[in-house]
Amino acid sequence: RIEVIRGPASALYGSDAIGGVVRFETLDPRDLTDEIGAIAARAASGYRSATDGWHATVLGAQRGVRSEWLVGYTQRRNHEAKIVGPVDSNPRQSRADHVLAKWLLPHATGGPMRVAMDASRVHDTTTVDALLGTPPRFLNTTAMHGDDRAEHVRLSIEQSFATDSLWSDETLLRLNGQRTTTEQITYEARRAAPPRTPPSTLRRAFMLEDRAVGAEITLGKAARTGDLIHAIVYGVELDAGRVTERRDGSERNLLTGVTSTTILGEHFPLRDFPVTERIEGGAYFQDEMRWMDSPWRFTPGVRFDYYRLRPRQDDVYREDNPNARPAGLTTRAWTPKFAAWYVLGGNSTAFAQYARGFRSPPFEDVNIGLEIPLFNFRAVPNPDLRPETSDAYELGIRTHTSSLRATISANYTEFEDFIESRVNLGRDPATGVTLFQSRNVERARLYGLELSSHLDVGGLNDRLDGWSLAFNAAWMHGDNVITDEPLLSVEPLKGALTVGYDALRWGAQLALTSAATKDRLPSSANAPLYRTESYVVLDAFAQFKLGTEGALNVGVGNLTNERYLNWIDVRGRAADDPLVPYAAHPARNVSVSLSWRF
Repeated sequence: RIEVIRGPASALYGSDAIGGVVRFETLDPRDLTDEIGAIAARAASGYRSATDGWHATVLGAQRGVRSEWLVGYTQRRNHEAKIVGPVDSNPRQSRADHVLAKWLLPHATGGPMRVAMDASRVHDTTTVDALLGTPPRFLNTTAMHGDDRAEHVRLSIEQSFATDSLWSDETLLRLNGQRTTTEQITYEARRAAPPRTPPSTLRRAFMLEDRAVGAEITLGKAARTGDLIHAIVYGVELDAGRVTERRDGSERNLLTGVTSTTILGEHFPLRDFPVTERIEGGAYFQDEMRWMDSPWRFTPGVRFDYYRLRPRQDDVYREDNPNARPAGLTTRAWTPKFAAWYVLGGNSTAFAQYARGFRSPPFEDVNIGLEIPLFNFRAVPNPDLRPETSDAYELGIRTHTSSLRATISANYTEFEDFIESRVNLGRDPATGVTLFQSRNVERARLYGLELSSHLDVGGLNDRLDGWSLAFNAAWMHGDNVITDEPLLSVEPLKGALTVGYDALRWGAQLALTSAATKDRLPSSANAPLYRTESYVVLDAFAQFKLGTEGALNVGVGNLTNERYLNWIDVRGRAADDPLVPYAAHPARNVSVSLSWRF
């Protein structure tokens, strides 16, 4: 299950989640079986023509009297996406493996205990035809191959305690640790460019490791003061992490056989930013209050956030950056929140909320100097970045009847020192590499409208039983208040309409997704920026029940073979960037999947 919370509205999450929170909840043993002592299993497999890829999943679980367990494994294999447009996708092979394991002790001493582990490994190999012969950096490149690997593992332990005291009714203690590693290796072959350079082969390697441990204690208390009923949640959380990055490389002269670790003036190995340690802490309090028989409900909250970033220079970093002075950061902030609901009657509720947001500059924006030849860009550091703060307001109405579920809301947010990541600085005239740097926008504002709705048409007319309509739309407008220039990070107007039919044994949907042209771009950009055009995409889906335990799903994506690009994939790219066409989405494609419960 995926839960989306828009904006920094809740005090339970870090105030740095200015854009919102996406919360994932994975399966438990009881999702597979209700019987104590029984072993249950689920299997699924599918194919998608867009990437000539398939996936397979197996899950097993058992619920015992004293313990429960679940183990799952998924494997995915894909090739390059077949896109619409004047270019062919770079040939690619991809494999991903995912493992999920849970062990639950419902009757552990003190209270229920849960131990969970999830791990993933992804391996991609790519032949990068897109850059061959592109001036000036890859003008003499005759072959380029990428070998990318990523691994992630996370372990968490949590236990709930029934405390039944003046301060809390229930206490949740959670410990977690995780490790993420990324390795990108690029192989390149170059023809001779007399009289300066002979033919050569190059090997570049980029490695990143992020380790983190954390602890959290959350307490809940239900209380009553007169006619006022309280649901109080408060707690403390602390996370510590360490990020290590390293680049290596070598070039072999094919005429002499001599290998050098100096490429384009860079002496390998090197670090683009120092080893960085971070500590994040938070304390929060939230009270959901309502009066007996009153249509009002209020939720005040407050949070304190602390963030410390400390760079650690080692010999590798000092040798490559002898004059660098990496910046450290220590920031803290109080962020109040307040929400109110009023029941209008007729199953409708009006709501309003205010939230203060705070985000310390991320380490990758402050000290990074990363270059990725695969995409021909370099990210340069900005040690002068300041923390970003925001004041967000939202008003809306939500209705929920037997036939209609709908929410419409308007939002307005003011930012100070808004951090705009990856601002395009233009191309470096010496190398042709596109430069990006994160910048503070002294003052910025965002405002917009959102609508989500689902109508059961059959609830209005019995002859249309089974038919439904769903419509969702979002419009946002963002400006740099000082320069009166639009913000690059704002998506154009986008909406989706879905017509569905659900019978007893089968169902089908036709989905139309549309986006407007990205017509608001800053005129002060160093180079003309690429703008995405409007598009309309049609997708069709069908589901069939196979007995009581099986299900077959079939889909056809991009029915009209529309060529389209999303703004998020190309924002900040130059209008003449040769890599933009490769961001197009897949052409017409078919997907099919089969699942079965045992």
